[in-house]
Amino acid sequence: MVEIRKATLADEEDVAVLIRELGQAMGVSGDVNPVSWYSTLRKMIASPEWTFLLAEQGAKKYGLLILLILPSLYHGGNYAAITELIVSGNCQGKGVGAALVDEAKRLARTMGCDELDVSVEIENERAKGFYEKLGFVKKHADYGMAL
Repeated sequence: MVEIRKATLADEEDVAVLIRELGQAMGVSGDVNPVSWYSTLRKMIASPEWTFLLAEQGAKKYGLLILLILPSLYHGGNYAAITELIVSGNCQGKGVGAALVDEAKRLARTMGCDELDVSVEIENERAKGFYEKLGFVKKHADYGMAL
């Protein structure tokens, strides 16, 4: 049975492997400075705003969800967002992603959030279908720009 737990600094290599898998699935390529990458990862894992959830069975890691919770004047309390979700290819379609989202929802509620948001790449129809199946609805469009 897959267990869901919060990642700690001791899990940084497992998190790195899953993030690389997400990048490959999304077609992200390019060199990343490993010193700054691991420094950022360590800051995020240690920060109370970020929660890294790992899906695992024994020593094997099957998925990762990164949850961000911030205070929001617009929401009149805390705001929760899934910033990344990856389930290893051979485990997709087996409930791992849904279990990670369920735990994110539970944690967000305990932190005073009444809404959980996620952004999906425009062309990622599979992710859109996954989130819609879980009850997410399209509310708005996100915009971004390179700096």
